[in-house]
This record gives sequence, C-alpha cells and structure tokens, in this order.
Amino acid sequence: MPQSTDTTEGSEARPAAQPADARTTEPHISGPVVAALIAGLLFALLFVAIDQGWKQQMADRYQQAVVSEASSLRTQLESVLNGTVHATIGLAAYAYVHPDLTEDDFDRAADRLYRSQPELIRSLTLARGEILALVYPRDGNEDAIGLNLAEHPEQGASYQQVLESRQTVVAGPWTLAQGGRGLLVRAPVLTDPEDPPALANPWTLSSIALDFETILSKAGLAPRPPSLQLALRGLDGTGADGEVFYNPEQIDVASAPLALDVSFAGGQWQMLAHPVPNPSATERPAAWWVMGVVGLLAVSGYTFRVGEGIRQRREALTRYQALVNRLADATLVVAGRRVLWANPAFTRMTGLSPDPGQTLSALGVIQADDRRRLPPALDFSMALEDPRGREIRVHTADGAQRFHLLRWVPIDWEGQRAFLLSFVDVHDNRMLFDALSEARDLQDALFEAMPGDALVIDDTGLVRAVFGEARRGQAPQHTAAGHTLAELLPDEVAQRFSGVVRRALREGELQEIQYRLQASVFHGGETSPSMEATRWYEARVRPIDAPFEGSSAVVWHALDVTERKQLEDRMQALAWEDPLTGTANRAALDRAFPRLAARADRKEGQLALLFIDLDRFKPVNDQYGHAVGDELLRQLAQRLASSLRSDDLLVRLGGDEFIVLSAPLNRREEAGRLIERLQAAFRQPFELHPGHMEPVEESLSCSIGVAFYPRDGQRLADLMMAADHAMYRVKAAGRNDVSYASEAAPESGTE
Repeated sequence: MPQSTDTTEGSEARPAAQPADARTTEPHISGPVVAALIAGLLFALLFVAIDQGWKQQMADRYQQAVVSEASSLRTQLESVLNGTVHATIGLAAYAYVHPDLTEDDFDRAADRLYRSQPELIRSLTLARGEILALVYPRDGNEDAIGLNLAEHPEQGASYQQVLESRQTVVAGPWTLAQGGRGLLVRAPVLTDPEDPPALANPWTLSSIALDFETILSKAGLAPRPPSLQLALRGLDGTGADGEVFYNPEQIDVASAPLALDVSFAGGQWQMLAHPVPNPSATERPAAWWVMGVVGLLAVSGYTFRVGEGIRQRREALTRYQALVNRLADATLVVAGRRVLWANPAFTRMTGLSPDPGQTLSALGVIQADDRRRLPPALDFSMALEDPRGREIRVHTADGAQRFHLLRWVPIDWEGQRAFLLSFVDVHDNRMLFDALSEARDLQDALFEAMPGDALVIDDTGLVRAVFGEARRGQAPQHTAAGHTLAELLPDEVAQRFSGVVRRALREGELQEIQYRLQASVFHGGETSPSMEATRWYEARVRPIDAPFEGSSAVVWHALDVTERKQLEDRMQALAWEDPLTGTANRAALDRAFPRLAARADRKEGQLALLFIDLDRFKPVNDQYGHAVGDELLRQLAQRLASSLRSDDLLVRLGGDEFIVLSAPLNRREEAGRLIERLQAAFRQPFELHPGHMEPVEESLSCSIGVAFYPRDGQRLADLMMAADHAMYRVKAAGRNDVSYASEAAPESGTE
C-alpha cells in the first residue's frame, strides 16, 4: 500500500479513545476508606493482643507475689518452731547434767527461758517417770502437776514416741490441762540409756507448752494475710499425711494450689494455701484505653490520608495519559515481523520512511536493551493484545532517545491479520515520574531515619545533605554538606564509614552499625560540653533506590544511645553489688578470688578471709523493725569499707554476715592489724532513726573467724568453711572475739 502523508487518514486508523469521564461514572467504594478500615482493624487486633498479654503478665506477677508471700510465712513459722524446740532440748540437757535437780533450781532455769518469750510459752515442765513433777510458772498450771502422761488420751502417744525414739517430738496442738490450746514440744532427758550416769537420772523428758494462737501471730498467719487463705495439716508433726488442725476459713484442702512443707526438729507440718483473687492486680489504667482509642484514630486517619494522596496522584496520572492519547501519535501497521504501513507522525518522529515489507528490527528505532520487553525478534504474529502497552526507548530523528509507550491491538488489514502499533510519547511523563519517585523515595528515607542526625552520603563519601538534629542545631555556613567523610572524620573512622556506605549500596539492604564519636563532628557553630565528649551512636544506613542528584547515595541515620549504653553498663555493675549495702556480693567474691589468689601466688604471699557475724543483731530487727535493721547494716558497711585498703574486698553474704577478703599479705601479722581496724568500727554506737520514735543509739559487737590462703584451703569454698567454723567457735565461747582456723594466730600490731 502506498505510504500516506495525510494525517487525517492516520488518525482514522487509530481506535477512538474513550473519554476519561466515562470511566469515572461507575460507583465504587473509596480505596482510602477501605485501607483506613483495614489499618484500624489491624491496630485494634494488635492492641487487644498486647492488652491480653499485659493482663496475663500482671496476673502471673500477682501469682508469683502470692507464692513468695506463702514461702515467707512458711519460713517464719519454721523459725518460731525451731527456736522453741532448741529451748526444749536445752532444758532436757540441763536436767540430764543435774539428776538431783530441785524445784528451786528448775524454777531458775525455766524462768530464763520463760522471760525470753512470755507471750508464747505457756509452761515449762519436767517429768519424773510418767508423772509431770515440775511446772513453771506454777500459777495457773497447778492442774498439770501430777498428770500421768502415759495414760493421757491425747498426749500419751507423743509421750511413748519420745521414750521409744529418744528424739524430740512436737505434739498437738491439743487442749492443755491448764486451759487453752497449745503445742507441746517434748525432748528426752536420757538420749543414751547405756550411759552409766543416765541410769541414776530420775528425769525422763522435758516439755514446753506453746500458745498456738501466739505461734500463728508470730509467724504472720493470724490475722490472715489479705492475699492468702491458709490451713495447716499434720497433727502431732505427721506432715502431709496428718490431720488438718487449723482451717479458720474452711478452705478445700484437697484442691489447694499451694502446699508447702513446714519442717522443724521433731516433726513436719504442711501449709495449704488458696490465693485470694484480686481484680485490681490486673487492672489497666484509664490512660491505656485512651491511648488505644487515640492510636486507632491516628492509624486510621494517617492511612486514609496516605491512601487519598496515592489516589489523587493516580487520577492525575490517568488524566495526563488521556491527554497524551488524544495527540497525533506515531503509528505502524505490522504483520508478523514486516512493516505494512507507517503514518507521517512516525516519519517525523524517526526521520525514516520504511518501505512496505521491511522488517521492524531492520529499522533500528527501538533501543536494543528494550527489545526483551517485546515479542521475540519483534515478531508479532503470535503476540497477544496488549492495550496497556510497554514502555520503550525510541531513537528519534534528532539522534536522541525518548521514552514511548508502545501499544498493539489486532486489526484486519487488507484481509490479513495485523497489529496496529501506536507510539505514545511519554518521555516528559517518564521524567516527571522519575522525579516524583526520587522525591518520594527520599521522603520515605528521611521519614525512616528521623529523629537524630541524618546525612545523605553518595558512593564517593561526599555528604550531600544534612537533616534532623545536626541541621537544626547549626548555621547554614557550618553545615557538613559538601564535605567528604575523609575531611570530617579521622582516617580510620572515615574508612570504616565509607565501607558501610559501599556495602549498603552493593547489597541494596539496610545496614546497622554502632560506634563512638565526638558529638560535635557534624554539628557546626557553638557546641555544648556534652558535644565535646565521646558519645555512643546507633546508625541505620539505608540505600536510596533512585539516584540522588545523579549519584547513588544512602541515608545515614545516627541516633544518640549514650544514655542507654550507660544504663546497660550500670545494670551490669549491679550484678556484682549487694542491693542493700552497695558492697560486693557473693558473685563478685567468686570472680575476685582467683585473681587475688594468683597475685598472692606470684608474690609467694597469702590471703586472709575474715568471716564476720554480728552478735545479737536479731533483737534490733525485732524491736525496731527490718527497715531500721537495714539502716544499721548500711552504716556498718560504710564503716567496714572505710577500714579496708583499696585492694581489700568487702562482701555481704546476706542477713548480718560479712566477709572480708584481703589483698595479698607478705606476713600473717598484717591480718591482725586489719582485724583491729575492723573491730574499731564497732566501738562507737550506731545512731538509728525508727519512724515511730526518737533516734536511738545501739551498740554491736561481732564474732570473727579467720582462715588463710593457701594454708587453710586453696579453694574459696574451703576457706569460707574454715573461717565459718572458726567464727562459730567464737559464738560458742561467748561472742565478741576472733578465732583462727589455724592453731597459731598472728600477732596484732599497728600500721
């Protein structure tokens, strides 16, 4: 067919474009609205999941607190019972060594035990054979004198058990002959019948009757703790297999979730506990729900705004494309690979007038790299219709390359199946789209990088832009933009930063790095003292997909995490400290001992380990409360620490026990001077401040056991055991003294 130069004919060969208005009349649900609803639903589901997790965590924490409280009550109950059991054993031992014990002698010995806890002890008795012969106090207990223990319906079993087992027995609680309900602690006088002196001893056993209600009060079981319902089982110390003897609230003992064994010399009880539900323990504050509502509205609103912006940009692009489609576009008619016809616009665009039958590939108008997006070998014989088109680059008559949208639709051309190819010039639109993409990608990168310092760095290490705190805190003439990393940073740091930039660009993925740097490096103008110090930064390096100002670049976002690092260092330090006194703890002692022992071995020296136990510290807690006792321990720790050398280590093991591990000593006599300084810390009384009364002064003493490395042990555990045994020798001898694990003690002196 002859080539036509009439633009009217060319335009008639093109399908008429549908008006843009015809595509907007169909009703549809707004995409931004749907996106906002979906985002709001996802946020609501996430918020509910977090809320339920938080509620479960609070419930678990309350459960743990209840279990801890139950364990503490069990410990207090064991302490009360064991203290009385030991007193009973002591009374039996007194009767053993005094077989001719008179009533006056018994009264004097019993009075000392009675006056220690008069509200707890109901009576102290001594049996001659089966008969209760001696009772203290006598007033109110006259009915118990002469009682036959073997024939008593409730107490006979425990009496026989003491005689047969020769062990201490805790019986009851039973109704006492002198009135009330009590617990009987019985200890045999004759623990070894084969001992010749024991054959002439008329005494069989000693007993102490305890007021059961007072035991419950001292152990914290009465009145009941608000978070627990309690019961006790194990009548006569029979433990979990015994009867329930205390159940004031009639709880179901079979289903009790907590069952704790209460062990004491002479028997065992079982404490059963039901936690009391506490709805307030899992109650979330009102601000939490307000935050959820505000978050839901914020997420939905932000999603709607973003979706609306995308929709508006797409509509603008559609209108632009409709405008371009109405222009006179370059058009070809092809059958297979051959060109059948070209309109004048094609000639104007390319400067070529193809002959009929010439192949499309021979024209060379399509950029070679873009041919892979079209049918192979530009053969349209088997191609499917593509009304959306493919974007390609076309060589134009002026030697340039312009982007075109190539569309093809099937037509009937002179009785044969052919395709109408239209080249829509979208070069300007493509450039605009690239610019919008570049701006949008940069905007996303900056949004992702804020807050903190954000830099745009290209692949040569040149800082092209500065955002965030670095830009807000400086004058324009001091900006780092326009300088390379090598100009701003030390060589080693600049090379490291450049390597991170290159890796981010090479892998096309976000990179993370932590480093220390002087804060004023990227901050010009006036700097604060905090900027002059070296600070920790956490950087996220994100590659920008599109070229920035013609170059490959990244956004380097640096966030100051100095305070977080300092907090982490502090938390690590706390792992080695006693939280009450600030001294070292057992873990710090385990870590320090090998180091000090190695130093002592190198110098052929030795170490001194001092085990310090306070004398009669418990009455301070009982009289003034544990808060005052803690204050005393803190004051004492300060005094002891000031008495040590810089390399000596002060450790609090717990309670009122301390350990001092000395630095290497050349002579054992140096330990004597160290002990003198430690004992001097106890010479002045301690001023205490109980909350309910005026300040008081309390004086304390201590018992010290000393062991030497390597003589008394080469392992820390061996040294501690040796020093502990030495300290208990001091306790047994009357307290307030020093004892050495080795026989020979070092001579004291003054430094």
